[in-house]
Amino acid sequence: MDKQIKKKIKWMISYQKERMWLEDMAKEGWFLKNINWGISYTFQKGEPKNMMYEIDRFNLPKKPTLEEIRHKEVFMEVASELGWTEVTHDETLTYYFCKEYVEGEINELYNDEESRKQRAAKFSVFLDEKCKELIFWGTIITFIALMLIIIAELTDQKAIFPWFIYFAICYVTVCNGISVWQWRITKLVEEELSMSRAEWEEKRNPAVYKQERKLIVTMRGLNRFLRKQEAQGWILSGVSPTKYDFVKKEECHQVYTMDSRWLVNQRQKRKEQNAFKDKKDWIGMNNDWQAQSLKDAEEIGWTFICALENRAMIYRGDAQSVKPLNDEKYNNSFRGISLIGDYGLILLIAGLVGGIIGFFSAYFGIL
Repeated sequence: MDKQIKKKIKWMISYQKERMWLEDMAKEGWFLKNINWGISYTFQKGEPKNMMYEIDRFNLPKKPTLEEIRHKEVFMEVASELGWTEVTHDETLTYYFCKEYVEGEINELYNDEESRKQRAAKFSVFLDEKCKELIFWGTIITFIALMLIIIAELTDQKAIFPWFIYFAICYVTVCNGISVWQWRITKLVEEELSMSRAEWEEKRNPAVYKQERKLIVTMRGLNRFLRKQEAQGWILSGVSPTKYDFVKKEECHQVYTMDSRWLVNQRQKRKEQNAFKDKKDWIGMNNDWQAQSLKDAEEIGWTFICALENRAMIYRGDAQSVKPLNDEKYNNSFRGISLIGDYGLILLIAGLVGGIIGFFSAYFGIL
């Protein structure tokens, strides 16, 4: 094998990590020349340099507009003027660009928030389409399998195409697993490509940013947990049902509270105003209650931190001056909706009801 050529197999989910790895390879004198299937990298030997790498997508939709057709050509001209060179692209039409680092110059191809969001959206749409394809073919295979089972039952041919039914079960299971995994990857890719290099590196700096995973079931427990983190200099910046993001901030004395549509409606009733209830909003997308929650909270000194989809709002305020947003009796209330959401609650109730019906049916059937 040519000693000037090196091949590496590497599977990387994070494009930011991939970019840093390519730059580290360049510092060692190995420069990217080709990539296949997103995992097989070909490097060529040269003089070590401090190179910068970027990626973008240029696949066209089925019915492209004139602007979309010309987008790649215009982009390439602008990138070339800024000193960026096209290196290669893979089978998914993800293009790789490089530029030698120059002190004092802008060394990011996407150096503003708008351009980063536009690029992130292209990757997000592409990955979402792949998820939809998996779900579509999984549905088709499931339908065919069900039809074969029905035909087998009606014709009393229990052994009809059993291999296909087994294949369908395995295929659908794998498709569902990949779809869930790819959905998570889509969120990761969209988030990191929307950030600048400095923002991404800062978020990975354990001195200024950290994540904690914890299942907290009451509002009092949530406030106690957040106060404990605050005592160590960590302020909440984001939240998911069981994951909490913190940023470092010394000398702070904050209290936290959580608000929900139900709590907002309790305040509305006390004020003799209409509750927020939309009969057409089956899955809880209407955010009128959130707007009212913000208004109520800000009027008495609370600061918005983050929202958990359309299920909960989290605020913080100065422990010495902020007034309670809700009655203290709600502090020990269960965070059910904020943890599992409306869909989760419906599935949980349906599972419990189904389990009870199944138990009694089996019990009386035995008798």
